[in-house]
Amino acid sequence: MKVSVSGFLAILLLLVGFVGEVGAQAPAKDRASVRTIVIDAGHGGKDPGTVYRQYREKDITLKVALLLGGMIEKNLPDVKVIYTRKTDVYVELARRGNIANKAGADLFLSIHVDAATNSSAAGCSTFVMGMSKVQANLDVAMRENDVISFEEDYRVKYEGYEPGSTESFIIFSLMQHAYIDQSMTFAEIVQKHYVQNKTAVDRGARQAPYLVLWKTAMPSVLTELGFMSNARDRAFLVSETGQRKVARSLFNAFSEYKSRVEGRTKTVQLGGEQDDTVTERDTESASEPASESKKESTVGKNRGSKEITFAIQVKISYERLSPNDRVFGPYRGKVTEKKIGKYYKYFVGESASYQQVAAMQQKVRRTVKDAFMVAFRNGQPIAMAEARRLSGQ
Repeated sequence: MKVSVSGFLAILLLLVGFVGEVGAQAPAKDRASVRTIVIDAGHGGKDPGTVYRQYREKDITLKVALLLGGMIEKNLPDVKVIYTRKTDVYVELARRGNIANKAGADLFLSIHVDAATNSSAAGCSTFVMGMSKVQANLDVAMRENDVISFEEDYRVKYEGYEPGSTESFIIFSLMQHAYIDQSMTFAEIVQKHYVQNKTAVDRGARQAPYLVLWKTAMPSVLTELGFMSNARDRAFLVSETGQRKVARSLFNAFSEYKSRVEGRTKTVQLGGEQDDTVTERDTESASEPASESKKESTVGKNRGSKEITFAIQVKISYERLSPNDRVFGPYRGKVTEKKIGKYYKYFVGESASYQQVAAMQQKVRRTVKDAFMVAFRNGQPIAMAEARRLSGQ
């Protein structure tokens, strides 16, 4: 697609306006804590979402959202839960993000159910805001974005976005906002807990240009719980047991994410099929499931067989970055790289001293607000609590 000079300048002005608006709505705050979450039940009211016979996406997303919110309020009393809707009402996509911005939320979670023309398509996926090159990801995003046709003056509200128009996504390709790293971290944690709780087939954490995530000024993800068009996924998602299991997976993911950001060694987790048994577990390291984390690492290489090190994660990327890339700001040339699964992760301040890295974390967060500590044993990620126990710190 070719873009004229005037067209490019218009898009650039939109980007400048976007940055200014977000700055006005969300003043700088301490991202070292997670105290407010906005839970967005997708669709609602005149917009049913995906429909199969008597089953409607809007009903499933609302039930899961309310279950999740109740679990957080009960088990994480220091967290404020805000809903974009608590009943069957229609809420414009732009307003959903604004609710989170005005609340100064620390995390935005939008809940949806997918669909496909091929009934064999199944599984759950979690998306962060970004310009995907994969057509399947764009198709899902366009389908969810098309609900703006219910809104009056949507061309003005969404700055020229046209439903079904691939060309409109050039705007999104420029808008890689500041929270993509933490958004992807949370998305990965969500997928991990879906797998651990055997919720559905893992379709991975991905990027896609969702309008509902467009102007949220905090880490934000959109999760697709499964496929309404798949008989097995549908039977699971319309059942009370399935909805509770999904909500439990999302609670455990949120609790782990909160513990990582806040540097806690313990994480509140829910288990059990019916009674949601509360347990405290060691906070896991910022890594893929164990099967993935056993890959060779460049962090802590060539060390003793029982060497424990700590570091601060500052960046996650789909593509390999140069250590001197300006994206690292004051830490250009000082980062260490580790590939985990399909992502590249970057760390600073590696040391055998927990206290030294913890002190440095405060300094790093002045410029990288979402940086957090991780631990390694012989270069492999391990839980922070285990690392401190093994190292006697």
